[in-house]
Amino acid sequence: MSRRLLLLLTVSWLLACKQRPEAPEHAQGQEHGHEHGGASSAEPERPGMSVTVYQDGLELFMEYPALVVGQPSPLVAHFTDARDPNGFRVVTKGRVTATLRYADGTEERFVAEKLLRDGIFKPEVRPTKAGEGMLTLRLEGEQVSGTVEAGKVVVYPTVAAAVASAPAEEAGETPVSFLKEQQWKTQYATAPAEPRVLQGGVRANGELKPVAGQSAELSAPVAGRIPVGDRVVHLGQRVRKGEVLVRLMPTSAAAGTDMATVEMEAARARAELGLAEREVKRAEEMFAGKAIPEKQLDAARVAREVAAARVEATERQLSLYRSTQSGASTGPSGSAFELRSPVDGVVSYAEVTPGAIVEPGMRLVSVVNPERLWLEARVYEADVAKVERSPGAAFTVAGFDREFSVDEKTGRRVAVGSVVDRVTRTVPVIFELPNPGGVLKPGMFAKVMLYTGETVRGVAIPESAVVDDNGKPTVFVMEGGESFFKRAIQPGVRSGGHVQVLEGVREGERVVSRGAYELKLSTAAGAAVGHGHSH
Repeated sequence: MSRRLLLLLTVSWLLACKQRPEAPEHAQGQEHGHEHGGASSAEPERPGMSVTVYQDGLELFMEYPALVVGQPSPLVAHFTDARDPNGFRVVTKGRVTATLRYADGTEERFVAEKLLRDGIFKPEVRPTKAGEGMLTLRLEGEQVSGTVEAGKVVVYPTVAAAVASAPAEEAGETPVSFLKEQQWKTQYATAPAEPRVLQGGVRANGELKPVAGQSAELSAPVAGRIPVGDRVVHLGQRVRKGEVLVRLMPTSAAAGTDMATVEMEAARARAELGLAEREVKRAEEMFAGKAIPEKQLDAARVAREVAAARVEATERQLSLYRSTQSGASTGPSGSAFELRSPVDGVVSYAEVTPGAIVEPGMRLVSVVNPERLWLEARVYEADVAKVERSPGAAFTVAGFDREFSVDEKTGRRVAVGSVVDRVTRTVPVIFELPNPGGVLKPGMFAKVMLYTGETVRGVAIPESAVVDDNGKPTVFVMEGGESFFKRAIQPGVRSGGHVQVLEGVREGERVVSRGAYELKLSTAAGAAVGHGHSH
C-alpha cells in the first residue's frame, strides 16, 4: 500500500470518529423540536410564560411557551372551580376555547374539546401574525362555566425575537411549590388581602347555656313506683308546658307493712267511727234533756270528725297498698303524683323505667327550651372595662365551619358580672341569642370575640390563613398558581373571621386561606420541591 493511500485512509477514519457523537445530539434536537413545534436544533428554546387569574368564579393557572408566528404553542391551562371560599374544586368536565384577539380587531380561536386530565385543558395556539393581542379562555361545562381574560400577550415574529425580549431572571427569595395536583386533593382555597372595617374586640372562652327559667329538672318528691303501662317520655321528645311527663305512686305509706295490718287498721278506724257516731247521738239526747253542757256535745262531734278522717285515710292507704302490689294505675282517687313540664321544650334527660321504685330526690326528667340560648363568656378582669357596653359578640364552636354572631338586631346583652371569680379571675358577660332549628346545644364550649364598639379600617385576611410557625404567625402568599412565599406577619384587630395585617402582606396579594397548614407540613417534609409534573 502506498504512503499516500495510507494517509488518506487515516484522515477518513478520524473524520468518521468525530461525526459519531453528533448523531445523539441531533436526535435529541429532533425530540426537543417536536415538543415545541418542530423548531430545529439550532434554534434556542422559547422562554416559558405563566399567568394566574381569578375571574367569573374560576381560577386559571396557565403555563405556555412564548407565542411565535407559525409555531404551535400549547396552553397548559389548569382550571379550578373557585366559587366556594371554603374549598376550591378541580374542574372535571367541559371544553375550552382560547381566543387570540389582535390589536386590529381580528381574532383566532383554538379549541380543546376535552380535558387532558382532571383540571387540565391543553388548547394549542398557532398565531398567524406578529403583534400585541389579548388572550381569553372560555370554559363551558356542566360543573361550571366562565370566561377568563389571561391578559395582554405578544406574538413574536421569530423565536430569536422572543428570546431576546425575555426579561433577565432576578435573584431573590425561592418560592415554595405546591402543585395543583396537591391542591386539588386537599381542602384548598385562596383569598385576597383587602381593606375591611373591623370591630375591635376582646377574646374570651365561653359556654352556651339554657335561658334562665327555660329549663327544669323533675325529681321524685317522694319514694314511689312508676306505674306499668303509662306512656314513657324519651330523650329528644318535644313536650308542652303542663304536659304530664311522669306519674309516681307513693310507696312510703305502705312500706314496712303487710296487707293484713293495713286491713286491720282500716277496720279499726271504721269501728271507731261507728262508736264516735253513737257517742254523738247519745250526747245530743242528753244535751236536749239538759243533762250535759254544750261543751261535752261539741267534744263528741269533734271526736266523730277525727274518726271519719282516719277512716278516709286508712281507706286511701289500703287502696294505695293494693295498687302498689298489683301494679295497677290509680284512678280518680288521685293517689299518684303527676310531674308536669314547666316549659315548652325538649326532653334532654330521661330516666323513667316502668315498674321501677325511685327514691326521694332522684332526677327523672330534664326539659330545656332550645329556641333561645345564653352565651356566657368569661372575660379576664383586665379586659372587663373594654366590654362593659359591648354591643355584641362573635363565636365559634367545635363541629361548625361558620362563625355565629349576636348583636342588638339578633339578640341582646343580658348582663355583665359585678364580681371577679377568685379562682379564674374572670367576669361573666352574658348574651341571649336565637337558636333556629336547635343547631346549637346547651353545654357547648365556645371561643368568643366580644366587640368593644371601636372600629378599625385596614388590610385584612381570613383568620384561617394564619398558621403558627415556631411561635410566629405566618401566612403563605401566592406568587403564582403553584408557587408561594412564606411570610411572617404582624396581626392586628381580629373580627368576623378576619384579622388585620399590619406587616407582611400588601393589599391585593392573595394568601392561602384553606390548606395553609397542609402547605406548611408539605414544606417541612420536603414534599413539594419544584415543578414535579409534566404536561
